[in-house]
Amino acid sequence: MNLRFLLCLLILFSTGCSMPRVIVLNDPLDSRQHNDLGAAYEARGESDLALREYRQAARLDKTWDLPLINQGNVLAGLEDWKGAEDSYRDALDRNPENAEAMNNLAWVLLQQGRRDEARTLAEQAIDACPDNPAFRDTLNRTIQDPP
Repeated sequence: MNLRFLLCLLILFSTGCSMPRVIVLNDPLDSRQHNDLGAAYEARGESDLALREYRQAARLDKTWDLPLINQGNVLAGLEDWKGAEDSYRDALDRNPENAEAMNNLAWVLLQQGRRDEARTLAEQAIDACPDNPAFRDTLNRTIQDPP
């Protein structure tokens, strides 16, 4: 047999068993699309995928607070209180006036037994949005006696 033919067969068999890899060199999605994709994953109960998309959205737009709030909501749903707290604090770093981030952080702090800090944030959220019933509920929970 021809030596070249044998060499070609050897190369073919040695590489034929390896799995092809896809390498994405350019992410075609912008931060809003990643956030929307995260929301779709979250709605389907796929928390890990939702978190991945929210993190990517937050990385792509370092001024936008919504992906961090969404990330915090998923983490709170998983009872990862520290992770949720960090996400809400990061959202507030980007937008200190975000009443939703204040309220959600207050609720997470309340879950950790940090009632005084939670009350302060809940009051700030109410000051920003006095008619929001969810914010009033959070404030009321900070005032109630602990179980």
